[in-house]
Amino acid sequence: MPTTGISLVREHTQQMRLPRFLWVPFELGRPFGAPNEAHFQRRVLRSALELLDREEGPVILEDFLDDAPAYAPSDAGEAGWACPVTFHPPLEKHSEFVTATLEEMERLAPWHEFYVERRGSAAPGASGFGREQIVKLLGELAQGAVAPEVETEAPLQECIRLGCDDLRTWYMEAAQGQPGRGSSSELRDWFWNETAAARLVGSVATALLTNPNPILMFLGGRALVPREYFPVLMPTADPSQWEIEREST
Repeated sequence: MPTTGISLVREHTQQMRLPRFLWVPFELGRPFGAPNEAHFQRRVLRSALELLDREEGPVILEDFLDDAPAYAPSDAGEAGWACPVTFHPPLEKHSEFVTATLEEMERLAPWHEFYVERRGSAAPGASGFGREQIVKLLGELAQGAVAPEVETEAPLQECIRLGCDDLRTWYMEAAQGQPGRGSSSELRDWFWNETAAARLVGSVATALLTNPNPILMFLGGRALVPREYFPVLMPTADPSQWEIEREST
């Protein structure tokens, strides 16, 4: 039976070599772009279904290059989306990333409460850890811990990956509590370019590139920071070098 699908993480889909997939540049959890945008959602769906008519292959990975539309303001006088808090200047030390991230979360908490009140719920955490626990774990890894202890039976790589996902999701929800609505690219750029949490994740990813565990090394190079933000968050990383080291391992 022919199949088609939608991908939110292009590199993962490319590695899996699936028959037909449409990659979309939207935030995680929104494969059709933005809610309440039926016309745009139909465009995405049609693009995915049209892959069934393609005869080349066996692998087809098509890019949907249009960004999702921004939310329409509920009030004509409502301003566009903007970052809900003012953050610290650039940070240098790993310990500063941890402190600044905890302070960010404290300032963002009221906006996250607005988001939950408006939506009725927040996304459930996938890691099983609280936000402070996630930040503590990431802080240990960023400062060079090779295998920090975690109170779970899950593999360390899953704790790291899911913890980062939980942290980013919480930030995105808090940002959406701010009046005005931003596009998925605006929210994504805000998180990765302007928050201490992103600096912390980037610091962890850089540290993992030299981890003796090849799975953690792969995680640091491929799964934590989107490639387009490497120059900002992982300026000293050499992706080609860690690929060579992983293959030799």
